Amino acid sequence: MTGKIKNCPMCGRLFSDTGLHVCMDCYDKIERKEHEVIEYVRDHPKSKVPDICEATGAPEKMLKKMIREGRFIEVGVKMTYPCEKCGAPIMTGKLCRSCMEAMRMDLQRQSAAITASRQAERKARGRGMYSKKMMEVIKDGNDRELPKKRGKWQ
Repeated sequence: MTGKIKNCPMCGRLFSDTGLHVCMDCYDKIERKEHEVIEYVRDHPKSKVPDICEATGAPEKMLKKMIREGRFIEVGVKMTYPCEKCGAPIMTGKLCRSCMEAMRMDLQRQSAAITASRQAERKARGRGMYSKKMMEVIKDGNDRELPKKRGKWQ
């Protein structure tokens, strides 16, 4: 199956996108750079992300992607990068557990508030399609509410 014809975001050349999102030449360059980073990390296991970027010339975004994918764990090195909200060291995702939990609780509170306001709005509107002026409620012997009929609507 062939992909769509696109311009490579790295070099600008036309290519058939098969899911790699870059042309084959740029993909090969990325693969070589990732291999270089893995070799550097294997030789220097205590390195931090900025040190690796400086030594290999690899962009920090690429290193974070590799960490998220677990590429360094395969080598035997546990790498971390900072949480985007609080800066705590994490190995996967964009947020640490405490920030994720705080965000989840905040979303639950907001969802509950929205649900409560919708229910209050429905209750304030009344029932059905009749307005209060059009309906006079009388109770029959079974305690059911029945509309009192009039000749014409007023």
